[in-house]
This record gives sequence, structure tokens and C-alpha cells, in this order.
Amino acid sequence: MAIPFPRIQCIQEPGDRVAVTRDGRPAFTYYFGATYPRPFIYPLLTPSGHNVLACGHSVDLVGHSHHRGLFIAHADVNGEKFWADKDNRCVHQRLLKLDSGVEQGTVASLNHWMAGTAPLLDETREFTLRADGALHVALEFVAHNAAVTLNVTKFGFLACRVAKTIGVAAGGGKITDAAGRVNEKAVFGQRGAWCDYSGPVAAGKDGGPDVWAGITIHDDPANPRHPTPWMCRDDGWFSPAFNMIEPFTLEPGKKLVLRYCVIAHDGPEPAVKA
Repeated sequence: MAIPFPRIQCIQEPGDRVAVTRDGRPAFTYYFGATYPRPFIYPLLTPSGHNVLACGHSVDLVGHSHHRGLFIAHADVNGEKFWADKDNRCVHQRLLKLDSGVEQGTVASLNHWMAGTAPLLDETREFTLRADGALHVALEFVAHNAAVTLNVTKFGFLACRVAKTIGVAAGGGKITDAAGRVNEKAVFGQRGAWCDYSGPVAAGKDGGPDVWAGITIHDDPANPRHPTPWMCRDDGWFSPAFNMIEPFTLEPGKKLVLRYCVIAHDGPEPAVKA
């Protein structure tokens, strides 16, 4: 009996990165090398091949150099910053899983959140791409050897910088949440099961309307504090903000598990799961 060909392939490449393909076409690339302060995903492609991510702010290219596609960070862990490039580092330790398959493929890794030379958090992350194009993100945090408090901040954990043309301000895009609220003024700080950022990614043919694509992030119903508040900006930024309202203390021996579903989609409509 022939072995079914893996529709989702996870392939380690030179330069400390993993390329993930779906049906032979690029889906996303995961970078984990020491060149950067933290691992990240760039690009993330829709089924039609449109990239929905950017590396860097649409205007402030230096001050927001840490905005690399889709990444995991936090602005206040025990008073230590794990956000900007000048702050502390999230250091890749090793790949835990590199699985290809017919229905899904998974990249998993272990990371240490280092305050200088002292690890505060041990983090295991999994990115599982399904055959339907949905990217399931699982984050597991454990205090390294003492209690860790995740303090109040609108920055953390899962973070997304969209392509410049998708942004509301720079490209005429649109932010939408599960309650039907639209753009930063209405969505910022509100709780929602999901949030979407969509906008133009290519010129229309023969004078027709521009081609749109976007990215929808779903907060898993099993997550603590679901539905999450959202941090979003008309300048091309959005993120589920776990600690926007209150802190969270992670005691030794306990785990904080957060799951999200990220869907890069074609067209202007959010990718809402049934």
C-alpha cells in the first residue's frame, strides 16, 4: 500500500528556520536563530499566495524593528521587558517536533525567556498547520524556578504586524471583531472571541476593485479570561491582550496554556469558524 503523500510539510532549512508548505506551496516560515531577540513567523500566506504580514512598522522602521510578522512577546514579566529589540531575549533552545502529515504538520520548540542571564520562563510553543489552512498556536508557560507575575500591559502575548497595504491608515484596510465593531476606536480594549484585519494586497484587474486578503485570530474558548480583550491599531497592528486588564501570577509547578487559531484568508470577509 502506498504511503499517503504529506500535504503539510515542515522542512528545516539553513539559517535556523523551518519552511512549512501546504500542497507544495509555501504557507509560512518560522525563524528561530540567535540573530533575532525572539523567534517569529514571516511570511504567512493565504491559499492564493498573498502574504498578510510585515516586518517593521509602516512608518517607524527603527523604533518598531521588533514587529516581525507574527511573534510571541510580553512587555512586563516580573518587571522585566520582553518586547522591543533592546529588551530581554526569548532564546530558542531546541526544536521539539518537526512533523509533516496528510492532514496537518507541526513545528514545536522550547524557549527560555532570559532576563539578562537568568531564565524567568520556560515556554513550549507549537504551530500546527491544518490542511484547511488554519494555523493552530499552542503556548505553554512554566515559571523556571520561582513565581512569575505577568503584569498589566496591552502588549502580550501573541502579536501580529500586518502588511502595510492591509493597514487601515496606510492601505485602507479594516479591523473587525466578533461583535461587528470596526477599526481601532471601536475595537481597542473590547473583549471578543475573534478579531480580523483585512485589506488590499494587489491591484484589481482591468480597473476593477483591488484584491483583498486578511488574517483572523480566534481566542480559544478554553483560554483563561476568554473572550480576550484586543489591542489593535489602525496603523496595522493587532493582538489578543491577555494582561490588558489584570495581572496573572504563575506559581512554580503550574502551567499557563494559551491557544489561538490564526487563519490567513483571501477576500475581505473574516475567516469565522463554525
